Amino acid sequence: PWRGVLRRLLLARRQGAREAAFKELAEIYDEVSSEMFAEVEKYALMLEEKPPLQLLRLRPFLGYRSACASLYRTVRDHILPQQADSPVVVLKQSREGEQRLRYVLQSDAMDADARSAAGDGAGPEVSAASKARALYVALRQLVANDVWSVERSANSMDNDWDARTPKLETPKYQVLSRDALSGVEVREYAPYAVVQTQQGPEVANNRSFFMLADYIFGKKNVRSEKMAMTTPVQMDRGSGAMSFIMPSKYWSSLEDAPLPAANAGVSLEERPRETLAVSIFGGYALGPTVAKKTEELIDFLQKSDRWEMVTNSTRLMQYNDPFTVPWKRRNEVSIPVRAKA
Repeated sequence: PWRGVLRRLLLARRQGAREAAFKELAEIYDEVSSEMFAEVEKYALMLEEKPPLQLLRLRPFLGYRSACASLYRTVRDHILPQQADSPVVVLKQSREGEQRLRYVLQSDAMDADARSAAGDGAGPEVSAASKARALYVALRQLVANDVWSVERSANSMDNDWDARTPKLETPKYQVLSRDALSGVEVREYAPYAVVQTQQGPEVANNRSFFMLADYIFGKKNVRSEKMAMTTPVQMDRGSGAMSFIMPSKYWSSLEDAPLPAANAGVSLEERPRETLAVSIFGGYALGPTVAKKTEELIDFLQKSDRWEMVTNSTRLMQYNDPFTVPWKRRNEVSIPVRAKA
């Protein structure tokens, strides 16, 4: 039965039909993901092993096999390599009475919940869970775009960071300087406010995210006020505290914001005007990647003739949800700086 659903998702012209097909496929995905991955891989390898069939890559109208091959190339070339440094854990969560299946990158700085399940272990052999997650990420894109458009988008590798930023409210800043070689920006941020977790790194990041979401969406604030999502999600690398940006109407009057419920585990905080050195990067914000970008930023500042670190406190900022594809993601690491005397 899943082949018929996958065919509709890959080939339907109407977005509504693709959306219905994805919803149907998501309900059985855990049971059929291995078979599905093997099928799309089979057709991609068939095209690569038989040169005349490679013409199918240019002929989307020739159907299901060509679509499977396009889907596999996107997964193999653009999603699996980004996951390579992280084991994948499969979480079955019950939220609002609904069972939800989640494929989580265990090394992801925002989404990890390492204590909830055992990982499959990262290594040279790509695990079944990693394949399942990568394929699912690609399938989600097919609701809004056909499979060949998704592949073209992945191949374009466009580093337009504004285009990668969701159309959500975000802190305002002015760029004071930009290094052409490294891409490091020094920004002056206007004051804003956040809601942040009170616990430190002992609380898994995945739990921190939902604690903050419960406050923002009205479940854990005293007025049951629902607020719009903002961006980016911030992670203090020293304390382990995670923060959501508050809506701008509260930036200069945080006392008017609804207080967190007694059991929310979060608190409100004003952020004063600050100057930050920022390094921007795409892909997944996995632990090794974040550590490398942080080291590069510190090295840049230590060699800078213009800027110096105020403290060694670093902050990770992630602008996209965990299932945004790697080539559309925007992440940043930042360090407080000041001009040298």
